[in-house]
Amino acid sequence: MEPYPAQDAHEVEAATRLSRLGAALVDALLGLAPLGAIAILAPAVLLAGRVGLILVALLVAGLVSLTVLIVQIILLAKHGQTIGKKLLGIRMITSTGETPSIWRVFFLRWLPFAVASAVVQLVFKVRWSGVVIHLADVLLIFQPTRRCLHDLFADTHVIKA
Repeated sequence: MEPYPAQDAHEVEAATRLSRLGAALVDALLGLAPLGAIAILAPAVLLAGRVGLILVALLVAGLVSLTVLIVQIILLAKHGQTIGKKLLGIRMITSTGETPSIWRVFFLRWLPFAVASAVVQLVFKVRWSGVVIHLADVLLIFQPTRRCLHDLFADTHVIKA
C-alpha cells in the first residue's frame, strides 16, 4: 500500500462527525467481538459442564483481541488509519500534514485522557465518574473545526482520505 502524501491540515476537508463515530464503533466492535462471542456462548458451554473449554476460549479470544489491537496500532502508525477509519474513508494527520507518530497518538492523544479519567474515578469514588472526562473530550467535536480535545492536545486532525 502506498503511503499518503503529506497534506497541510488547512487544505483538506475535516472528516464528518458521523464518519468519526462510525470508525470508532467499527474499531470497538473489532476489538471486543471475540470477547463478546465468548460472553454469549459461555452460559451454554458452562451448562454442558465444559469449564476447561471456556478457559481456552477466553485465552483465544484475548489473544485475538490483542492481535487486533496490535494491527490497529501498526495501521495507525503507518497510514494514520485504523480499520474503522479506512472503511469510512478518513485518516489522521498532524497540522503539518504528516501521519502522526505512534508516540504522539499514545502519549498526547490517548494517555492523558485515560489517566485523567482514572484519577477522577479514584478521587470521586463513583464508578462512572471518569466518563465525564471522555464526554468532555468528544463533545468538542461540535466546534467548527470538528476537533476533539484529544486532537487539540496532540495537534492532529481527522480528515477525509
